[in-house]
Amino acid sequence: MSSRGFTLLEVLVAMAIFSIIGLGAQQMLQMVIKSHERTQERTQAFDRLTRGITRMQRDFLQAVPRPVRDEYGEALPPVMAGHTGPYLVEITRTGWNNPLGRNRSHLQRVAYDMVDGEVRRHFWLVLDRAEDSQPITQTLFGGVDDLRINFIGREGDRTDVWPQLEMESSLPEAVEIVIASRRYGELRRTIIFPANPAVGQPDGMDNGEGADFDTDAESDAEAGADNEQP
Repeated sequence: MSSRGFTLLEVLVAMAIFSIIGLGAQQMLQMVIKSHERTQERTQAFDRLTRGITRMQRDFLQAVPRPVRDEYGEALPPVMAGHTGPYLVEITRTGWNNPLGRNRSHLQRVAYDMVDGEVRRHFWLVLDRAEDSQPITQTLFGGVDDLRINFIGREGDRTDVWPQLEMESSLPEAVEIVIASRRYGELRRTIIFPANPAVGQPDGMDNGEGADFDTDAESDAEAGADNEQP
């Protein structure tokens, strides 16, 4: 028998079928890729949020009743919130590792604020600041609608202003961090302050004044800020 090939109509029908199958496969692949990208984005955002809250918790857990002086020589209490100032809250904390053995304090002054939906952490290289002392800023996480800091006193009273008495040196009993986010809703974390925090200096470290701080200490501080005691 003589062999016969495909007719033009059969070829066109086969091409149309393969085109439809290929288009469907491409759309499905695009959906899988977009779904994976959204999942990765949400996972990374949640990881940043978790790490940021952990950083905040670590700062408050290591708070100590050590007052500081600002750029103008004015005394600031160990924990300050709700007063006139650029930050939502400021605290003095311990546990700042010194792997290079610099002549500096193991205490650190940190502050938090929120700008354009991003929660930022600020820290200074010295406790008692000079006129040219500038904080180092770290963006912890974004996507935040509101950030509130509430303090709980000895009588169980709740307030967003601390200290309630001028230059009160004692720490509150606990702090409540409230984060409002469209993606995750309202998140609350209650942190109990240490009962008897130690303020003493380890051997070989100064008292936190800025006079003996090396000029290249800023880069060391940035590295040391991510190497804190748990």
